[in-house]
Amino acid sequence: MPQAIPALISAAVSTLGASIFASSFVTAFTFAGLTGATAFFAAAFVVSAATGIIGMALAPDMKMSASTSMRGRDQMLRQSAAPRKLIYGTVKVSGPVVFMQTAGKSEFLHVVVALATHEIQSVDEIYLNEDELTLGSAGSDGLQAPTAPEQYTGTNTKSIPHLRIQTKLGSSNDATFDALISGTNGLWTASHKLTNIPAIYARLGYSNEAFPNGIPNISAVVKGKKILDTRTGSTAFSDNSALVLYDYLTSEFGLNCSTSEINTASFNTAANICDENINLKAGGTEKRYTSNGVVLTSDTPENIIKNLLSAMGGTITYTNGQFHVKAGAYISPSDTLTDDDFIGQIQINTKPSRRNNFNAVKGQWVGEATNWQLADYPSITSATFEAEDGNERIFRELDLPFTNSNATAQRLAKIALFRNRQQLQITGRMKLTAFKYDVGDTINITIDRFGFSSKVFEITNWALSVEGGENPALGVDVTMREIVSTVFDFTASTEEQDFTADNTVLRSPFDILPPSVAVSDELRLQNETPITVLIVNVASSDFLAQEFEVSIKRNTETDFIFLGRSSNTKFEFVNALDGETYNVRARAINSAGGVSSFTTTNHQVTGGTALPQDVSNFAVNIIGKEAHLAWTPVTDIDLSHYQIRHTSATTGASFQTAQIFARKVSRPANTVVVPAQTGTYLIKAFDKGGRQSQNASTSVCIINSIETGNLVSTITESPTFNGTKSDVVVVDNKLQLDTTINFDSGLSGTGNFDDALGLFDGGSSSVDNEGTYSFVGATGDASVDLGSKFTSRVTAILTTDRLDYVNDIDSEDGNIDDKSGLWDGDTAPADVNVKLQVSTTDGDPAGSPSYTDFRDFVVGEYSARAFKFRAVLQSDSTNSTPTVSALQVTVDMPDRVDYGDDIASGTDAGGKTVTFSPAFKQLDNLAITAQNMASGDFYVISSKSATSFNVIFKNSSGSAVSRTFDYQAKGFGEVVS
Repeated sequence: MPQAIPALISAAVSTLGASIFASSFVTAFTFAGLTGATAFFAAAFVVSAATGIIGMALAPDMKMSASTSMRGRDQMLRQSAAPRKLIYGTVKVSGPVVFMQTAGKSEFLHVVVALATHEIQSVDEIYLNEDELTLGSAGSDGLQAPTAPEQYTGTNTKSIPHLRIQTKLGSSNDATFDALISGTNGLWTASHKLTNIPAIYARLGYSNEAFPNGIPNISAVVKGKKILDTRTGSTAFSDNSALVLYDYLTSEFGLNCSTSEINTASFNTAANICDENINLKAGGTEKRYTSNGVVLTSDTPENIIKNLLSAMGGTITYTNGQFHVKAGAYISPSDTLTDDDFIGQIQINTKPSRRNNFNAVKGQWVGEATNWQLADYPSITSATFEAEDGNERIFRELDLPFTNSNATAQRLAKIALFRNRQQLQITGRMKLTAFKYDVGDTINITIDRFGFSSKVFEITNWALSVEGGENPALGVDVTMREIVSTVFDFTASTEEQDFTADNTVLRSPFDILPPSVAVSDELRLQNETPITVLIVNVASSDFLAQEFEVSIKRNTETDFIFLGRSSNTKFEFVNALDGETYNVRARAINSAGGVSSFTTTNHQVTGGTALPQDVSNFAVNIIGKEAHLAWTPVTDIDLSHYQIRHTSATTGASFQTAQIFARKVSRPANTVVVPAQTGTYLIKAFDKGGRQSQNASTSVCIINSIETGNLVSTITESPTFNGTKSDVVVVDNKLQLDTTINFDSGLSGTGNFDDALGLFDGGSSSVDNEGTYSFVGATGDASVDLGSKFTSRVTAILTTDRLDYVNDIDSEDGNIDDKSGLWDGDTAPADVNVKLQVSTTDGDPAGSPSYTDFRDFVVGEYSARAFKFRAVLQSDSTNSTPTVSALQVTVDMPDRVDYGDDIASGTDAGGKTVTFSPAFKQLDNLAITAQNMASGDFYVISSKSATSFNVIFKNSSGSAVSRTFDYQAKGFGEVVS
């Protein structure tokens, strides 16, 4: 029965509070028939049961339960009930959600997370998922706005802030969550004070961009509970391991011990050991032992106390009704015991069983260096110990849930390993002289028969023994294990190993590389209407990227348009505005819902503002009087038409100054027939926005003769241009458009010449957009009167150029962005044109004939009696005008031959009159061949004209005779009926 008492009492101490332990012991146990005061004496004084690093070092399995205290500390909990939590030291924690409510039309989500069951010193860092927040100053409502990361700093599409934060430390002086009270319509009130409950209040604004994975995990790095320093009597934040254990033992959420049940002196001694400075390998020092972790009241007191003791390599005993604690440090013995102090036999155990033996220690810890995640500290091994164990490495695990220093973890692991290798153990009954000792005390043992001479042993178990009946014999059963000071030695410079988090850096599930983004645009046809499509191509070198999210907005707008989230790498935005600059942003998303930062780029849409392609393979084929033009179709989908121009120049031809032959050849045509004429044909493509190809394609045609022509009339208007002018003027022998105000008109008859505004040779204000010049009339209004209606070929010489009054960019009217062409200059724009027009009549121009409407002139054959010509000058710019330096029209008619055969002349004294049908414009020569002439016969031709001739045949006596003749008349022109 007595042998069972220590085990039973040890169990009671491990599972019950100390105050409960004393009373239950009296009622539960009987010592060898002793009751009453004797039993109470035994209960109060005879047991010293140890727990702590000594017990764990000697136990068969020294692995601690760390799962409840280290894992999931920083995970937010949503459950109806959660254990109370004590936070000691500096720890990253989260906690149960005590309030969660949407507000408005789900624009806000209010979340309150409780961190602990007591006031804490401070909230040092706040995290959303793995992102540490940088917070600005609190506003009048007590809320703090994040300034980083950027993901949380903005607002959503309704201008609602993504995130606001407020914290409470659990103090009675904490401000209330006023924003929460006002934002939840009475669901959270001023009565919800969270007394002694530190908490984080987060107000989340609904946003797919800020919170793509839903409600984030909210956690914080905090400095925990303020605790009593038994050495000074003051209460303040401390991570001293001995003081932390004292707080737990006396806390209402711990063992709730009274101060009389605590041996304060032992705690003070241990606290001083914990506060000793220890050198570090990297330089500087750290406290010997600190406790930084979380106590969950759902865990057993036994586990909690073991975990707290692990942080200082200590032991705790319950002796004489009080808890005694010792920190992990060597204490030199002050007493020496000999064989005379033992009663009975002494048992010696030289080595533990193989099952309980180990020669290496490893385990896990949590701290800032591990990013507050479980990590392995460098294992402690010994080649000497391995050799002793047959060169086999045998690990035992020592997790340290309250240790946040790599160096401290290694020191504690070494203490456990080297204490275990002190394997000589003695057990025996001693006299009552040993009653003064306690577990953890060191004693010199001198026993000659064992070869012990002041050999140091450490008491690992102590119990009062009682034997006998009415007169019991008392003794002390003691178990001791050898110990040396080197167990606690640690030379940082040679023994401390650098920490590498598990030797492997694992990526956070929320850590993903941003994608690359390439933006382009293209034109497409939609219902035969060209539209601009902006194309976003994304790519990622990160193999974790599963999807992409793309948004777009014009750079003048505030809110982005969501283009989609997809595993495809191509996104499109339809109906982009030409010329606008768009902001495009994209981010990658992995299978865990982690999102990368945004990759942002700008793109100015070209779309329909791009110039049409230059026309290729432009060729001319002359067939008779026609020029057949052909080219390869331009593939631009917004192509509108082609424009054909011609100039008489065969070198250096300019599209801008050439005459329009075909103003609009609509798509999809790629051929056109125009009059054949020597010079250069030019072509450009035009799109539906009026933009033209940058370069004109040309084809030169030199026609030696289409048909022999005979000049009838040449009308040359240049350089004097004496015809009728409307909105045109002659400057320097060149015809050009007038301006709205002439230079000399600006003087208004007064003022100095130098004070007038405008260009000296071009007037001021703007150029007229159109003007006409009518040729000088030779007969009435007609420039050419052929006398009768003839079919004639009319050609023209028209030499033009372009005059731009504005050469400086800052002299241009309007916005610079509205100007066409290249910034650093290109060929002159095709904004001017001169077209020659013709009007004809079949009547006598000297009278009042009816003329046709003016129509664009083309080289060709015209059937008319009289012609009127005019030049129409046009400009699409207020700053430029066409100029005409040469203007000439030529009328010619082709050669013509008329003939007659076997015509009898008759004997009429007036001769034979032959009429040409139709009449010539001009008869150049006439030949007659007689067929039956007699000797002496002759003929006389008279009245030869463009319409007829007369011939009379006579004999030698001068009398008219009838003869047969043929004739051939040659001239040009023929009267048209």
